[in-house]
Amino acid sequence: MEQNQFDALAYFAELGNKNKLAKRNNFKVDYCSGPGALEPMMAEYRDAQNFIFVDDTTSGNTFNNKVGWFDRNVYCVHILAGYDYGDAESYNRALKLCRKIFRQFLSKVIKDKESYKYGDKLMYLNTGNVYSNEYGRYSFNGCTGLFFQIQNDEPTDLVFDADEWEE
Repeated sequence: MEQNQFDALAYFAELGNKNKLAKRNNFKVDYCSGPGALEPMMAEYRDAQNFIFVDDTTSGNTFNNKVGWFDRNVYCVHILAGYDYGDAESYNRALKLCRKIFRQFLSKVIKDKESYKYGDKLMYLNTGNVYSNEYGRYSFNGCTGLFFQIQNDEPTDLVFDADEWEE
């Protein structure tokens, strides 16, 4: 069985680099390794205060749905915008910007999936249930936003091959 091989990390980074609102607001697109890596990575970019980080670690499991075996991977994207610390109006503007970019991302993913822009690569992406969570105003020093998680269930080949084992 051929694996679908959806490269979610590259896909979400591409969305960040091609989104006009993100570009207009100078969002820096990069990869991170878990939420604990966000603040140190933001500190590395002295010229940027807005970020889209695609998490290069996934939560996953392998399961059987009585039809076959699947690998479930959950991908996470962080959208963060800087604000003037202590300024509630600036904070609200930054969070509203992140929400708008998230909605644009989600609408693009749905459009790409339905139009088969990438062939069947997005077929197993669960666009019907996308989890998001907002960061509070004090999560990062002068930065707020949200992260969203999207699940991808791809068929996997678990046929036993005796040639892979010593007796």
